[in-house]
Amino acid sequence: MMDAHHLLLQSIIAPLIASPIILALGGRFGRKVGWVALIPLVYSVLCLITAGYVVHESGSPLQASYPWVQLLGDFILLFDGLSGPIAMTIAVVGLLACIYSIAYMDLRDGWGGYFSLYLLFDAGMLGAALSANLAAFFIFIELMLIASWLLIALWGGEDRWRAALKYFLYTKAGALILLAGIGLTYSIVGTLNILELASKAAGLSSSMISLIASLMIVGFLVKMAIFPLHSWLPDAYVQSPAPVTAIFSAGTGIGGYAALRIIYTAFPQMISQRGFMLALLALALITMIYGGYLALAQNNLKRLLAYSSISQMGYMLLGVASASIIGLAGAALIYVAHSLSKAILFMISGMLSRTIGTDNLDELGGLAGRMRAMSIAFMVGFLSLMGYPPLLGFWGELLIFAGSIYSALHPPFDALRLVLTMIAIIFSLITAGYGLWAIRRSLFGEESEAVRRSGPEPRLMLAPIIASAILLAALGIYPTMLTKLLETLALILG
Repeated sequence: MMDAHHLLLQSIIAPLIASPIILALGGRFGRKVGWVALIPLVYSVLCLITAGYVVHESGSPLQASYPWVQLLGDFILLFDGLSGPIAMTIAVVGLLACIYSIAYMDLRDGWGGYFSLYLLFDAGMLGAALSANLAAFFIFIELMLIASWLLIALWGGEDRWRAALKYFLYTKAGALILLAGIGLTYSIVGTLNILELASKAAGLSSSMISLIASLMIVGFLVKMAIFPLHSWLPDAYVQSPAPVTAIFSAGTGIGGYAALRIIYTAFPQMISQRGFMLALLALALITMIYGGYLALAQNNLKRLLAYSSISQMGYMLLGVASASIIGLAGAALIYVAHSLSKAILFMISGMLSRTIGTDNLDELGGLAGRMRAMSIAFMVGFLSLMGYPPLLGFWGELLIFAGSIYSALHPPFDALRLVLTMIAIIFSLITAGYGLWAIRRSLFGEESEAVRRSGPEPRLMLAPIIASAILLAALGIYPTMLTKLLETLALILG
């Protein structure tokens, strides 16, 4: 179905157009410019909700095509069972983190610059999620990189410049590898339209398809911070302002979404490449375990959450490697659950730093008796990461494991895949370990001196945290999106 009302284009253009306006208004309005920045973000959410309703009612994807650079093909936007939930999650998390920014950020000047870059970051993520043209996708990825790099470098912590440089170099290297794959695709296949690649590449040799897909996937693995390409993430997350880190979690998962698109939509021949898919599965397993164990060793909440994000990207990659519709749906749900959970937890980390003066777990304790609403949201966020039913994270983990097991048992029987999947299920207990340990140390026990001196929860900071927790719980308790995903994702694999 064609997007006759240009809903998808409007959702991207709204923050792009507003960005320079916000920059110009920042000097006059100061902190209040943040409320102005909310207008295009709300508009984007409404456009995507409307698009989702249209897709739900019609049962077919929503697509828009615009004449662009003739050499590169049309500028194509796609809202379907995969890109739709991703884009809506980005829009909602971006809106909530912007509200949080208004209360959290403490800038004497530079309000216009901060919210202007924030809108560019949001627009870049939305564009990357909705683009079905590889050239446009790359441009939006680069927009994300530049905007997020400046947000870290200008408004991050004490070690922000080193972290920003490391982040830039790693992700730029990944982008260049991705660009090599895109260039090779265009030179051989003659199109950058993701929806046409499967048919036009059908005559290529398996080795050439493997080379093209591998180049792109390596670029995405850098973006996802998959081991051993992960070392940029902990420093970038820790040094970023809390609201930027909250939306960063959604941005990191864009690499996983892109990997799903390339493997399942553009080059479905890769699904039958056993060695390739098992290599992704092995990387997913290593990343899950490595990130989880390092999270267990952290005393600082924000750094714990950073390593947890690495581990969670391992879960998403396992869904990518599952070679099944079930695992594909699980990967999409893991993205949504992870984005909302980490938005909650990173915003709480920032709130604790502002109200108590620290988010070091050794200096916390007894928060449940003093900050009850925050403590409930804290538990919801961690319990979803653990895969605790009926929260959304449970459905995501259930589907990625079930999808991988299904592929292992489906003829021909794959013993190695089954063993690796069972190991992943066993080591998923690490997530419960660091989650329960963080809950125990911060929420319960005797009140620490720092907690005893703390004031009430700032309402403007608390509001987006509670809203995220309610949404996360509601999607888990009534996951109607799950059945729609399964229904529409079946079309992707034919």
